[in-house]
Amino acid sequence: MADSQTAQKSQDFKPNVHLETKAERAAPSTDLDIQGERGEPQGAKSLRRLSVEMSGLAAAVVATVVMYIVFFVHPVAHEPLSVFLTTVFGRGNAAIWPMQLVWYASAAAMIGLAFWPSRRASQLICLLAAAVFAWVGIVFFGVIYSGMTLWAVVFVLEAILLVVAGIVRRDLVFAPRWNLSSVLGALFMCYALVAYPLIEMLGGHPLRASPLFGLAPCVTVFFAFGLLLWARPPLPKYVLLLPLAWALQAAPDNIAMGHVPDFPLILVGAITAGLIIWRDRTSIWQTVVAGLVLAVMIAFSGHDDWLMVIGLTLIAVTLAQAIWGDARRLHASRPPQPGRALTT
Repeated sequence: MADSQTAQKSQDFKPNVHLETKAERAAPSTDLDIQGERGEPQGAKSLRRLSVEMSGLAAAVVATVVMYIVFFVHPVAHEPLSVFLTTVFGRGNAAIWPMQLVWYASAAAMIGLAFWPSRRASQLICLLAAAVFAWVGIVFFGVIYSGMTLWAVVFVLEAILLVVAGIVRRDLVFAPRWNLSSVLGALFMCYALVAYPLIEMLGGHPLRASPLFGLAPCVTVFFAFGLLLWARPPLPKYVLLLPLAWALQAAPDNIAMGHVPDFPLILVGAITAGLIIWRDRTSIWQTVVAGLVLAVMIAFSGHDDWLMVIGLTLIAVTLAQAIWGDARRLHASRPPQPGRALTT
């Protein structure tokens, strides 16, 4: 009798213990799973981390909006747009004809080569892009618009950096994909090659007196921004800084003159730099600092001296980081040296 009662009690007793199955252990935990004794919910931590990471880029967005308001409300001193286009680009286009066709063909070649999955194709793209920047630096800034000799040096330096990144170091590889960076890159390049001259003609300016790709620095920089967004991450940042510096330098004058095709210079430069910073981020502090530096550069739009100082300093820093990283990887890949045997 006692044994039957004990058996009945053991059957009725069901301990309030849940044993995890293999499927439950393998399932991802939710925010509520780790709330309580482990501390703050994972969702709140992720949100806070995301907020901190985006703080620098948020400052860049604010700087972009503020600078556009300032330049539209208080335009800088400028010469009449028609006079500028006729004296500079009318004379320049006539002097270099038919090189415009050569540079448009080179732009089409760069776009086509980007879809060829070969490192040699990326080297050819960098070589063509370097040739465009060197041509603009020497011909436009050195001959046609010779009052800005310092920018001639900057554009030639950008050509050298493209050769270093794409041919010497081989860390600039172009591989467009179906993602936000590649789509925006295609839009920026189409804007430079197609929409830019169309806007000029719609504004009543003939093509013979319009800034065209391969002669004008602004439209060349628009194309460069799009091309760099097609690069495989991480992008060597030292090839981005000088085109960004020119975009920020040229925007105030073009806005003041009412040159509509160049109005998006600051916006496109900020989008390109911000997207690359966010896409290639490796740590919170690096993302925040990069965003804040971008905001500072935008705030100094129109001040070519400060933009050059900041840009050249960052080029030196990022290039040194790349070389140092190569040296560390080379050292780590070396096999350990065997110890010397002790002799008596």
